[in-house]
Amino acid sequence: MTNLTVQLLAEMIDESYRPTPIRQLPAKKRKQYQADAVRSTRSKVEAALEVGTVLPTRQHIRDALTDAALHILRSGDDEAEVIRQVFASVFGDEADIAIEKITAGKIEPRFFKSA
Repeated sequence: MTNLTVQLLAEMIDESYRPTPIRQLPAKKRKQYQADAVRSTRSKVEAALEVGTVLPTRQHIRDALTDAALHILRSGDDEAEVIRQVFASVFGDEADIAIEKITAGKIEPRFFKSA
């Protein structure tokens, strides 16, 4: 039975229909639901970027800050030192590896494409 059929049957017997909460779905269906949601969100972001800007959600703000940090590190200006310090405190001895990946262009910005 589809959800629509169940909903119609529930209305016929005067019961309120509530779909199964996402957390209670079987693992396969839950993963498919999450994949569809991510795909939908990404397509909305791409469409918004084509028109101009995206909404300032928590994740978009983080992505924009990441793009700014990537731009600053790649420019090699003095401002990059602050980012290097943060990397050193977060990644320890592995900070140079992270910076090498960025300068090699292995990590691409999500929103801001610098020249």
